[in-house]
Amino acid sequence: MARIGAELRRQDFIEATVKVIAEYGVANATTRRIAMAADSPLASLHYVFHTKDELFYAVYESLINMPQPTLEHVPAGATAAESVAQMLRQLVRWFAARPDLATAQFELYTWTLRNNPEMASKIYAVSGEATEQAIARFSGSQLDKAALTTISRLFINLFDGLLLSWSAHCDLERLEAETETACQALELLVASY
Repeated sequence: MARIGAELRRQDFIEATVKVIAEYGVANATTRRIAMAADSPLASLHYVFHTKDELFYAVYESLINMPQPTLEHVPAGATAAESVAQMLRQLVRWFAARPDLATAQFELYTWTLRNNPEMASKIYAVSGEATEQAIARFSGSQLDKAALTTISRLFINLFDGLLLSWSAHCDLERLEAETETACQALELLVASY
């Protein structure tokens, strides 16, 4: 049997955790169930991730980083307002095409907020920083730090609200219409700077 490197195994466990959380919820995402979903011995899971919190944080980091390449497709010459709105459209579409990831993200954040508020705060801060950096890349030097912080917070709130609403109504057409309304609001905010 060929040995699998720790980094590859790490990614297997992250993907298995997302599937298990999406199917069973965080409360039922046992390490045994996650190891089985990754087709790996339980000991390997505990070798790669020493604690469940460490595994859950890695999942959340992965959920923050996965869609980043999608955000690179903002049209050249777009204004900062158009760029930020396009980023929101693309991010919503990316997660809508991967409902298990959206479900896992909500489940995990809600569980973390209840069971490990310190980690929840850290996750929110990391999400905010990643969003600020992405917005800064596409808006150039048009926005100062205070504007970036305000815009990124609204961006995150709109994104989370859109996906939460969609998870309740499961209507992609409605999601697209609501996303367009959110993008208009975001464009107005960014243009005001």
